[in-house]
Amino acid sequence: MGARHGWADRLRPHRRVLAAAAVVLLLAGLLVPFSVRVYALADRRAAGPAWRFPSRVYSDAVVLTAGRVLPPAYLLAELDARGYTREAAVAEPGTYAATPAGFDIHLRGFRDAQDPAGTGGPEIVRLALDDSTLLRVDRDPVARGAGAAAAAPDLAHAPRLEPALVSILVGSEGVRRSYVTLDRIPRAVQDAVIAAEDRRFYSHLGIDPWSDMRALVANLRANGIREGGSTITQQLARGLFLGGRRSWTRKLAELPLAMGLELLLGKHRILEMYLNMVYWGQADGGGIGGIAEASRWYFDVPVEALRTDQAAMLAGIIRAPNTIDPFDHPQAALRMRNQVLSDLVATHRLDPGEARRLAQLPLGLHRGPPPIELHPSYTGYVRQLLSRRFGLYATESWGLEIFTTMDLAFQIEAERGLPAGLERLDPARPRGVRLEGAFVALEPGTEAVRAVVGGRNPDAGDYNRATQARRQTGSAIKPIVYAAALSEAHVSFTPASTVPNELRSFGAGRYAWTPRNDDDHYTKTVTLANALARSLNVATANLVQIIHPTTVAYMAERFGLGRLKPVMSIGLGTNEVSLLELTDAFAVFDGGGIRHGASPIRVVIDNRGRTILDPDRTADQVLPPEIAAVMTGLLENVVNYGVARPLRTRYGFDRPVAGKTGTTNNFHDAWFVGFTPQLVAGVWLGFDRPRSLGRYAAYTALPVWASIVGGLIGAFPKTPFASDVGLEHRAIDPWTGMLADSSSCPSMMVPFLPGTGPIISCGTAPGFFPDASDSPYMPDSVGGIVRPLPDDSTYDAVPDTTQD
Repeated sequence: MGARHGWADRLRPHRRVLAAAAVVLLLAGLLVPFSVRVYALADRRAAGPAWRFPSRVYSDAVVLTAGRVLPPAYLLAELDARGYTREAAVAEPGTYAATPAGFDIHLRGFRDAQDPAGTGGPEIVRLALDDSTLLRVDRDPVARGAGAAAAAPDLAHAPRLEPALVSILVGSEGVRRSYVTLDRIPRAVQDAVIAAEDRRFYSHLGIDPWSDMRALVANLRANGIREGGSTITQQLARGLFLGGRRSWTRKLAELPLAMGLELLLGKHRILEMYLNMVYWGQADGGGIGGIAEASRWYFDVPVEALRTDQAAMLAGIIRAPNTIDPFDHPQAALRMRNQVLSDLVATHRLDPGEARRLAQLPLGLHRGPPPIELHPSYTGYVRQLLSRRFGLYATESWGLEIFTTMDLAFQIEAERGLPAGLERLDPARPRGVRLEGAFVALEPGTEAVRAVVGGRNPDAGDYNRATQARRQTGSAIKPIVYAAALSEAHVSFTPASTVPNELRSFGAGRYAWTPRNDDDHYTKTVTLANALARSLNVATANLVQIIHPTTVAYMAERFGLGRLKPVMSIGLGTNEVSLLELTDAFAVFDGGGIRHGASPIRVVIDNRGRTILDPDRTADQVLPPEIAAVMTGLLENVVNYGVARPLRTRYGFDRPVAGKTGTTNNFHDAWFVGFTPQLVAGVWLGFDRPRSLGRYAAYTALPVWASIVGGLIGAFPKTPFASDVGLEHRAIDPWTGMLADSSSCPSMMVPFLPGTGPIISCGTAPGFFPDASDSPYMPDSVGGIVRPLPDDSTYDAVPDTTQD
């Protein structure tokens, strides 16, 4: 006890110091987390009850650099998609004029967001074009911008048709809000809001006792909360931390929060945050938050252009924006505006004569545009990807600037072309099941997603059949099988190598499986080139057995198709994939065997201008480039000789193209994925609840693909595939693989790597015709090696799909 009393005696003289230290520690314990939260809010990375910022999605730009392929019709489509108007001579930003050499364009510039690819004001460019190439770009040295007040153009980057805002991702609360810095908000707006809401804003420390006392008296008389009396800082504290419900406890809680905000942020930041937080009413079923959106909604002008009378009206309706909606109650809004003009005079922020003049003006309302929700399939896909990365809340509330790879003209044409094609196949009916479809277009070499259409008439939030639906591929998977075979070093296949093509069963007992060719025609042998072109099921199944289903499954995974089941029917498309995945896989063939992975995102910027997502563009070498070149040639033959030949003969697609159709069992799904030097594109057709289309993909998916892609790239030159240059083309017998140098032999022109083509002529080697051999071995005289078919007793099988 004595020892304890001894310590107490020693501490007694320091009680005040210890008490003060305890208070400091307590306040620090409260202030530190509060400070962290406040700075996070100020940095716009956290959210309170009224502190959420929708994200904005932009299309890609069209960069104008000399030497790029830029057909005039394509340029005009991009101008039209952005709302440029044709004039006799360029005048305002957003106009263009034809010239003898090409076009003059008064570019709008781009200042809506911090785009790493360039931001700046308007400028005039003069383009010189030939039939399809941009020869020269001259930037007008005099007529830049739109007057002395216009921002300077961005001369650090090439000129471009600006990205277009295509969608605003709004969260569940439905409030549109954009953040703008205080230096962009006119002084008249700042003065009007201070005069109306908090005259002593710059002299108090977050709370104003005189206003609080006046409000207290009014509330006591009303026996409830009727008057706020809150300072701007208190209102900000309420919006960030407390919500809108009025109560005595909430009112008391505002006081320390407001003083904390003053201590941590200062007047400039508090006013900036307040003006971006304020709720300003309803618009088309959603809320209007912040001065930037209020300016657009009520006057359809940018915040920088607000006049004093307009600022006064906006300040006047802050306390009751729904009950004093200027569109519904213009007289009430007019009275509130004029009251704020008087407040400005009383606070010496406006000359009395000017106030009287402004009070005589009409409100000058001009309803702004509704929320932008264009191209829902594409933007829904972007929302889906970013939600996986950052979470849905962050995607819709962090105020991100999302720059996509969408080609605006392509997207518009694809959205028109898909329903038009489906309508021709399945006319609209007032009731009953309707044929559905999806379309995807990628850029060759980068796999940037240029267009996505997820349904016949897609709307925001709809099921996206291009990215979310997973269906059996049918024969559209077969190119992966043949790529795996040609890549197998220990087998040494060439396009002239042969496999058996006779009707047979795989497996035994309950695992027995007997695939059939569509026309029920079978031969002793067939070349790989012809088996792919004609989409022969039996030959493909034999090829899968030779190289083993696990080899095909491994190759499919490298192509980005996920882990397919390595069953014997893997080569006939019994696994399920999405249209986007399959189209992305085909991009490997035209990309030199390299896979980048499809991405719709160019870059994502947060609302502080920082890059938070720059998609990884690293690439995987999936196929040797020479095998990718051969596969491209073989897929060209699918169109020239095989199942996709109607693309030329019936649907008039007369440019270099390679691709593969796919039809599943009972005609439930129809696919065509094809590529040209300008585009990789895929289309899927079917019913959401599977039912028969009644026809093969060559007569369903193929005409829809031809119509859409023809509309997209019809103005581009008909250039050949670059990969064709390094190949040797030989006319061979498509059944035996021998050189077809005799009129008695059937002939098919087939691509080979140099030095790998057949050397024996069919005219000098009797006995090597389709029905001439009973051997179960592939003949070794046609470029492949002798290899028996493996024992199939250990293979499981699943029902085959319909070949096409």
